[in-house]
Amino acid sequence: MTTTDVLHQTEPRAGASAAPCHTTPAADPYRWHIIGASVILTATLPALVALMVLGAPKPPPPPWSIQAAALGVDPHEITLGETTYLGACALCHGKSGEGIPRLGKPLRNSAFVQGAGDAELFDLLVNGRLPNDPANTSGTLMPARGAQGIDDARLAAVVTYLRAIQDPNAPTVSVEAWNTRPADGTGDALAAAGGPGYELFIASCSACHGANGEGMEGLGKPLKASDFIASKSDSEMVAFVKTGRPVWDELNTTGLDMPPKGGNPALTDEQIAEIVSFIRTLQQ
Repeated sequence: MTTTDVLHQTEPRAGASAAPCHTTPAADPYRWHIIGASVILTATLPALVALMVLGAPKPPPPPWSIQAAALGVDPHEITLGETTYLGACALCHGKSGEGIPRLGKPLRNSAFVQGAGDAELFDLLVNGRLPNDPANTSGTLMPARGAQGIDDARLAAVVTYLRAIQDPNAPTVSVEAWNTRPADGTGDALAAAGGPGYELFIASCSACHGANGEGMEGLGKPLKASDFIASKSDSEMVAFVKTGRPVWDELNTTGLDMPPKGGNPALTDEQIAEIVSFIRTLQQ
């Protein structure tokens, strides 16, 4: 092989493509900008989150938090007691415990509540207080368990609620207007004449119609001289008491509900009949 042959083998022929060559790609001009932004974001993100948390409005404390802390109880226990009180006690004692004349005494800033122990208050809620009880100075029934069969846990919560509405820095409220117990023994005479229907009437009806059936202004009508009662047979009266009279009934002229069975669902037909018999004695 000649030198010319060698040259022809090593040199590319005219028109042939040259062998590819490897080059280094140009550097990304935004690379350091992106890296810098990432570093700044990573460094400042925790601070931004902290500022957002600190700047967010704080949720309001649960109701009764201050009173619960003073009593050493959970605020929800006071809330449960308030709900139970409004459903079973406010009718006689007022929505805020201010008392209602001729019905329930004031309970807010009450000397009696403040002077009684928890067990004493609980027992009173469990057993109630009949009008002929010597300790009952108002002559008005306090029904056992709110006349609704309230369970022990909710009654205990009511006691806690009563503690929460006391203000030790405020004077205790006067109950002189509620000391209206009759001194003529009327209640005892009615109890003797009314038989078993008397106590049933007291427990289920007297809160609105009065212990003597005299009626309560703004609540229940008088029963002693009721033409409505006189016009009904005993069986019709039993059916009426069982059904009650809702506020939307066109014959309801008081604007207040008369609950079925006087709000005492445990009453049997026989017990309602005894109540009707006692009401007849009132009319006599």
